[in-house]
Amino acid sequence: MDAASAAAALPAAASEPLWWLLLAALGLVVGVIAGRFGVGGGFILTPLLVLLFKIPPGIAVGTGLCQMIGVSVAAQIRYTRLREGEAKLGWMMVAGGVLGVTAGTRVLSQLSRTGEVTLGVLNARPIPADELYLSLGYVLLLSGIAAWMSRDLRRPAPIGAPPAGPLTRVELPPMTVMPRTGRRLSAPLVGLIGLALGGLAGVLGVAGGVILTPLLVYGVGMRLRTAAATGVVLLLATSVVGTISHALEGRVHLGIAITLLIGSTFGAQVGALLTTRLEPKRLSFLFIGLVAMTGLAVAWNLARDLFFGP
Repeated sequence: MDAASAAAALPAAASEPLWWLLLAALGLVVGVIAGRFGVGGGFILTPLLVLLFKIPPGIAVGTGLCQMIGVSVAAQIRYTRLREGEAKLGWMMVAGGVLGVTAGTRVLSQLSRTGEVTLGVLNARPIPADELYLSLGYVLLLSGIAAWMSRDLRRPAPIGAPPAGPLTRVELPPMTVMPRTGRRLSAPLVGLIGLALGGLAGVLGVAGGVILTPLLVYGVGMRLRTAAATGVVLLLATSVVGTISHALEGRVHLGIAITLLIGSTFGAQVGALLTTRLEPKRLSFLFIGLVAMTGLAVAWNLARDLFFGP
C-alpha cells in the first residue's frame, strides 16, 4: 500500500469538514491525557481512530505513531529544562526499542496480508486478521491499564524516597548504576524491556509510556515524574522509527497526523493546567473511566463484527 492508497482507504466521511474537526477534538483529548499524566496517549488514540473514525487499523497505527513524534519532542524539551529523568536508562532502552518497533511493523504487515480469519466458535463471521488481533490486543491492554490504575488509587502515598523494586534484584550481568536514583539494573534486562515496548509500538501504535512509567515506579523504585521523564527518549525513538517503517508500507496519513497534532498541542496545555486546578484523585478516576469505556467499546465493536456483521 502506497501513500495514495492510504488516502483512498479513508471512509467517505473524511471528505466532510466536520470529520476533520472531530479528529482535531480527539487530538485535544489525547493532548490533555499527555499533559496531565505524562504519557503519549497512543493507547487511547489508535483504537479510537479505528472505532470512531473508521480508519483502517494499519493506517491508524502508523499515523498515531507519526503524531506521537510531536508529543514526544515537546515532552523531551520540557523534561530537559526540568532536569528530570534517568537519561542513561532511556538511552539504554533505545536499541531494543528500535529493533522491537521494526519487528512489530513487520508483524502488522504480515497480519494485513493474511486476509480474513474465522474463529470457528458460535458461527462467528470471517474478519480481517489485523482487525481481530489488534482489537484483542487493545482490549487486553486497556483492561490492564484500568485495573492497574484502580489498584494504584488504593495504595497509600509513599513517604520519602520510594523503595527499590524487584527489577533491581535481577543479577544478570553486566550491571549498571543509574546516576540520579542510585539503583543498580541489569543492562540485558533493560534492553529486553526496550525490545518489548518497541514491539508494542510497531504492532499496536502504543509508544509504551503508559506501561514503562508504572514499571519504573514499582519495578525499579523511581518517583513518578522521574519515571515519566525517563521514558521520553524511548518514546521519541520508537515513534520516529515506527513512523518511517509504517510510511514505507504506506500506512501513514500526514494530513490526519497534523490535524491530531494541532489538537494535542492545545490539549497538552489544558492537561498541564488541570494538574494544578483539579484534585489528582478525581482526575485519575476520570482517566480510568475513559480507558475502561474505550476498552468496552472496542470489545463491543469486535463482537458486533464477529457475530452480527459490520
